[in-house]
Amino acid sequence: MNNFWQTIPKPFYILAPMEDVTDTVFRQVITHCGEPDVYFTEFVNVGGLAFEQKNPQLGQIVSHRLAKNHEKPLVAQIWGVTPEDYFESAKKIVELGFDGIDINMGCPVKNVIKQGACSALIKNPNLAAEIIQATKEGSQNQIPISVKTRIGFDKIDTQNWAGFLLGQNIQALTIHGRTVKEESKVPCHWDEIGKVVDLNNEIEKQKLEMKSETKSEKEGELECETLDEILNWKIDNLELLLSEILQD
Repeated sequence: MNNFWQTIPKPFYILAPMEDVTDTVFRQVITHCGEPDVYFTEFVNVGGLAFEQKNPQLGQIVSHRLAKNHEKPLVAQIWGVTPEDYFESAKKIVELGFDGIDINMGCPVKNVIKQGACSALIKNPNLAAEIIQATKEGSQNQIPISVKTRIGFDKIDTQNWAGFLLGQNIQALTIHGRTVKEESKVPCHWDEIGKVVDLNNEIEKQKLEMKSETKSEKEGELECETLDEILNWKIDNLELLLSEILQD
């Protein structure tokens, strides 16, 4: 995977996705005034994009929102409710040469929420997980998948919701530090964004520890020549681990 999020210099500046604003013309104007490190498209509905691909004779319905020039890296932000549409849209976006896909799980517009899309997915984590997985499969893991969301729906639920998303193995997570109910009417909860950073650091630390433990276990098994030796090695290490826990 060509994951630009891992190589982008820090701190970095992003042209955020804005409905009916961040089309290719606007992005070129911004580039002329002060080039950001990452560009985002307008919101692109996956249902419309999938329908358009199945009915090419009808011409462009939403794909004009994916028009681009020389903006790099450019991320397509998509939204919708049907995992199959995310799968088909992700395939198309990869074909068009985009550098990443961002899933909108934060828009608080009521008509969108009624459809079960965007921030409504905060209350439907199972569907959110299906959507992320379908997008990954459609992209064939060629470009990074990210999510933009909020810290909760009716109330702050940062730990559970952000923790859930970080567990989906996405490449980036953008947090709007307000709940859906708060929209943009209250000051941003910067402390909650800090909690997400701490949570991500802890998850990454656990991943490294798990990799280290797995490596040590495999190395120990390689030193054993018979099945009995392997079993005895596992038992000895388990007893050692229990002894350390009891001592703590």
